[in-house]
Amino acid sequence: MKPHEYKKETKMSKWYSLHIKNEILLWFFVISIIPLLLISTLYFINLTSAFETHTKRYLSEMLQKKVESTENYIDGIKDDLKFISTIGKTKELFREYNENFAYNKENNNKIESLYFDNIIYKRKHYDLFLINPDGDIIYSHKNESDLYKNLKGVLLSKSGLAWAFDKSRMLLDTEISTFSYYAPSKTHASFIASPIFDEKKLLGIIAIQISPQKLFERIVNYDGLGESGEIVAGYLDNNSNIIAAIPLKYRPNAFNNQLVLQSNSREQNNLPVTKAVYGGNGSNISYDYRGIKIFAAWRYIPSLRWGMVAKIDYEEVMKPIYKQIMIQTIVLFFVIILILTAIMIITKHIVEPIQILTQKVKNLSSDEKDLTTIDTIDVDNEIGALSKSFTQMSKSLSESQKTIRDYATELEKKVELRTQELKNIQIKLLEANKKLQKDLNIIDQYVITSSTDVDGIITEVSTALCLITGYEKAELIGKRHSILRHPDMDKKLYIDLWNTITQGKSWRGEIKNQKKDGSFYWVDVVIAPLFDQNGQIEGYHSIRQNISDKKYIEELSIRDQLTQIFNRHHLESCFKKELERTKRYDSTFSVILADVDHFKLVNDNYGHDVGDDVLIQIASLLKHNTRSTDIVGRWGGEEFLIICPESTATDTQAVAENLRNKIENFSFNVIGSKSCSFGVSEFKSSDEEYKEVIKRADNALYKAKEGGRNRVVVL
Repeated sequence: MKPHEYKKETKMSKWYSLHIKNEILLWFFVISIIPLLLISTLYFINLTSAFETHTKRYLSEMLQKKVESTENYIDGIKDDLKFISTIGKTKELFREYNENFAYNKENNNKIESLYFDNIIYKRKHYDLFLINPDGDIIYSHKNESDLYKNLKGVLLSKSGLAWAFDKSRMLLDTEISTFSYYAPSKTHASFIASPIFDEKKLLGIIAIQISPQKLFERIVNYDGLGESGEIVAGYLDNNSNIIAAIPLKYRPNAFNNQLVLQSNSREQNNLPVTKAVYGGNGSNISYDYRGIKIFAAWRYIPSLRWGMVAKIDYEEVMKPIYKQIMIQTIVLFFVIILILTAIMIITKHIVEPIQILTQKVKNLSSDEKDLTTIDTIDVDNEIGALSKSFTQMSKSLSESQKTIRDYATELEKKVELRTQELKNIQIKLLEANKKLQKDLNIIDQYVITSSTDVDGIITEVSTALCLITGYEKAELIGKRHSILRHPDMDKKLYIDLWNTITQGKSWRGEIKNQKKDGSFYWVDVVIAPLFDQNGQIEGYHSIRQNISDKKYIEELSIRDQLTQIFNRHHLESCFKKELERTKRYDSTFSVILADVDHFKLVNDNYGHDVGDDVLIQIASLLKHNTRSTDIVGRWGGEEFLIICPESTATDTQAVAENLRNKIENFSFNVIGSKSCSFGVSEFKSSDEEYKEVIKRADNALYKAKEGGRNRVVVL
């Protein structure tokens, strides 16, 4: 603390502690005025929040009605145009106009167009077009410069009419373009186009040019939006600018002048109309295109690809709140003045007797008088009663002083004795700590341990782990355990491991790891989660036991001594695991049972050594022409069995056929060529035991033998 701060704090403490009047004033202020201020503040916050919520909901509801009205208007025009396109008169006139266009355009002027005149008059559209499939405008009610022009030409190719024509012809449905400048009409316009079919054949397109004023009459209406309220609509141009789609209250010529409401909208998405154009719907406090704070609700109009916003200036909505805050502030000010005046009057009658009593206590303390000679204050209230009680207490205190001194002497002796006991305990704790540290060093040297954070990043490893892996601690800390993962290990084991420990459970299993030099070792590992004081997982700790020798012995026990592929005992164990995995994950597997054709003749004609060599070569062919996930073993004698996880009968048949071909074309030592027969079967959901799959594969093998050998049969 700085010297001037200490001095300031000392003066404040002295003011508070020496004057009970000041303390009473302070507590009255805390108890009465602060809650009053807090309640008033909370009231105004809640009132403001209620106003904001009501305004946003009101604007959302009003905007929803505007959007629905606009969509209904557009849908009505679409449905009407679809109906007109199906009328026989429309198709008849279209054929006549199209035929004259091809041979003599002038004849089109002689065709009675009262039918289309009535459509324009009743619907109050700006213009109506007939367009053949090639994009030629063969009829226009207005007879503007676009008549007989092709929509693929330079003048009209980028117009809204061309866009609606292309979409309607391609999708064979009624389509609408957004409002854009249409040169022949010298104004902004939107077009709705619908296909005309004759017995499912496309005759051409009929299109309507919508009058902007008819649409604006439904949108540009500010009733219920106060003095500052406004409806804003915009669309996205090719340069990612948001362009005004309707006249605006504060920019009447915004539509005709194509006012940019927000430029580069893909990088600046802060205006409500921008959020609406990009498909957003919502309401909030924001800023408008004038930079003024507003309440706004926004919606997207899919048919026009417009964003529409209903808004009111923030200041107009909050004006009643500000007025009420001012009135309440004035009332609160006078209430506080009244409370302070009352406090000053009350404290005057309470504090003076207390100050007299305080002075007597100070005098007594400074003069070191006998505590039994203190006079009482003759006041007939609580202060007088306090004075009498204080006198009696002083006399009792004098008698207690001697007793306290005796207790103090005895306490000093007990403290000295306890201090010695604590020193002895400290010595024992130091000795225990040394022993614990020694034990921890032994664990670090001989126990393979590691710790990680919740993301699996290694945070701590034992020296024993470094010795077995060949890595330094600095090479492991900060890495994931995948640095030790051996490629032979199934990824599903690690998925099961991670799912178990992230659920707060311990996991135990045998894992094959890879050393820094590329060699491997096996460990029996237990991984358990570590929890913080709130019961949340903060990391994981693992303890490993080197079982490489055990795994080596196990490897010897599961290998066929002659072929060095898996023996029958191990295959049966794998069958049980695969059956359990298949049922748990609702997957499948298939089995290949292979038998060497006429193998007995090899032993009879060439001897058992040559026969053994043939079995070894066939085992090698099977092993090297199957997947790493497939399990290849010797089932007995000259029979071999392959378990194919995640394989259907069709996939496995292709594998068996490839193996059959490899063996048939292989040149064996001494005997030359040899063939095998194959039986294939896939696991069925009704199979309770693996023997049912093997039995079907064995039957398939039997049929392969019956069918002439050197073939694959699937059952």
